Amino acid sequence: MTNTTTYLRQFIEGVADVPKELERHFKGIRELDQRCNELQQRVDIDCLAELQEAAHRQAEPASKRAKTSAAAASTGEGEPTSEISKRVQHNIEEIIRLSEEKLSRAQQIYDFIDGHIRKLDKDLQAFDADIAKERQRLGLPPAPGTTPGSEPTEGKRRQRKDGAPPAPLTDEELYQIALAHADETEPTYCYCKRISYGEMIACENSECPIEWFHFGCVGLTPENRPKGKWYCKECKRNMVKVV
Repeated sequence: MTNTTTYLRQFIEGVADVPKELERHFKGIRELDQRCNELQQRVDIDCLAELQEAAHRQAEPASKRAKTSAAAASTGEGEPTSEISKRVQHNIEEIIRLSEEKLSRAQQIYDFIDGHIRKLDKDLQAFDADIAKERQRLGLPPAPGTTPGSEPTEGKRRQRKDGAPPAPLTDEELYQIALAHADETEPTYCYCKRISYGEMIACENSECPIEWFHFGCVGLTPENRPKGKWYCKECKRNMVKVV
């Protein structure tokens, strides 16, 4: 139980800064988004103004347009670039820069979370190794995919050599594992007056004195799990009496 408490305390301490750090990054991304949206609105307005100006020039008499083009050709400057076009170009470049900064922030968030996940995986491996040792001390068989005193294998559970899937843990084995890591204040449930372990189901009667039941104690399995409301036998009997 000491190791369990230690792992839990270390995990809580390790992730204590995660919400604030994520809030800081997401706030920065929102601010970048707002700036991008403002610049995009300016670009849209300027592009519309540029189109209107081009349409106005196109509506001018052909002789006037020819004189303007000839004057520009004589100076070797070509068609003059309007201030609007320069502003559009500048804003588009700024939008691209801000977008690249958003990608950088997103990568920082990914690396930050990935680091915590890697640490958690490492702690879970050490925790599973402690569970394997505890099972050995209690005389229980090793958990599937592990050997006593070794770290659990990663990924899919190890299968038997004959290719058959590993046998599921019995209710008693699940109970012993839960009992090994429970403290003295752990509440009890069900007819058996044991702590929580394996799959359990709740009686829908809000006044049920027991409330939670182990699947095995009430004849349930994952295959015949009730799809609707479920009541324990005592509550069913009392409901019939009331009717």
